[in-house]
Amino acid sequence: GIDLHHATDAVFHKLPVVTALMRELDEHLALGQCARGPRRAVAHIGVELLLDGVLIDEPAYRAAYLSGLTHEPALAWRDPEDAPHFAIVLDRLRAHGVPEDLRLPEAITKRLHRILAHRPLLAPSSEDLRAIHQALVAFKPRLDVAVDTVMRGMRAALGDPH
Repeated sequence: GIDLHHATDAVFHKLPVVTALMRELDEHLALGQCARGPRRAVAHIGVELLLDGVLIDEPAYRAAYLSGLTHEPALAWRDPEDAPHFAIVLDRLRAHGVPEDLRLPEAITKRLHRILAHRPLLAPSSEDLRAIHQALVAFKPRLDVAVDTVMRGMRAALGDPH
């Protein structure tokens, strides 16, 4: 699973359509005066979350996500204290199910805030959060039409005939 994740991630981040989407979202954020640190992080993570928000409507992707949550990973932890934290996260994900809220830019804005708030160089201010929300709302239609191109590129690069 880890190897597949790394291979998929490497392909995803090299796809011209993905890098173009990230640049476009970065431009939207810059126009909204979002600070550089949060802007760069959101341009990257925001594209991924917006894509997830579209893909959750695909039955095969929903089923794959839920199936992945049922897997009991056999992990070796560098720090034994990480195991209980991971168990808590996994329990929360299982209880929550498919992240339906990813369809909504305001929910993604809240998630981005939680993800970045503890990172001093990436933490968005309240003004940044307004710019992030506005950029996600403006950018979502562009991403919605690009999803098919992203998925075709991923399948082609990974050798998936579907």
